[in-house]
Amino acid sequence: MKRCVLIFCFILCPVSIARAQDITKLEKIGSIANFTKSEKSVVFNCQDNSQVQVTILSADLVRVRASFGKPIPAKDHSWAIAKTEWVTPRWSLSETSEAVLITTDELEVLVRRSPLLVEFRNAKTHAVINSDQQPMAYDAKGLLKDMLFDSRGTFVAAAKKLGFDEHFYGLGEKAARLDKRRSSFVNWNSDTPGYLEGRDPIYQTVPFYTGLQNGNAYGIFFDNSYRSYFDFGKSSQQRVWFGAEGGELNYYFSTDPRSRRF
Repeated sequence: MKRCVLIFCFILCPVSIARAQDITKLEKIGSIANFTKSEKSVVFNCQDNSQVQVTILSADLVRVRASFGKPIPAKDHSWAIAKTEWVTPRWSLSETSEAVLITTDELEVLVRRSPLLVEFRNAKTHAVINSDQQPMAYDAKGLLKDMLFDSRGTFVAAAKKLGFDEHFYGLGEKAARLDKRRSSFVNWNSDTPGYLEGRDPIYQTVPFYTGLQNGNAYGIFFDNSYRSYFDFGKSSQQRVWFGAEGGELNYYFSTDPRSRRF
């Protein structure tokens, strides 16, 4: 009888599997040592041998790809994005002693040198849309091994500043309110019968979310097939963060989250 009660509670009771990882303790990516520019992208070489690549896909869409402690692999494959050819828009680059600025007709990407922080701005008003709260990070010392489901990979994460009146939507099928602010989630498709509000994860997960503040929206797609985590200000009122138990820190940022160009 006790066993039946335990099974019943496990299935029906709200459970939060997204544990409170303290990403502030992770190893931060190194400061920029130098960079190289190509037709479509800028590769930043870091002092710790890491690399960050910013690729301009359209005037309102860029890709950020990072590799920690080593160069970005030449192999570039996505299980989610079929499109491989993009018409490169008009863009320019300028730099100061403190930062590198990438500009398209609609978007500015400001990459600060030390510490390495990425900031997205409206190209016309120069207003900040989204910015890093701390440098991109990874679990170099295995600090999160005991807290994760699968310790075979290296945990990677990006943290964004949480706006005072910023709201978040997306992630696919979630037993939660439409606005995900002050909540955290695990993205891992799971067969979860009889779930109630708060049970996570469930059947369908999509690592894409829309941020909305003061009438301005943006979209972030985290292209990583490992078990991923999204925290929209639950563990800290200072930051939103997303990460995964392995793979690359690889995400797309768009100022038009309605786009289906992928």
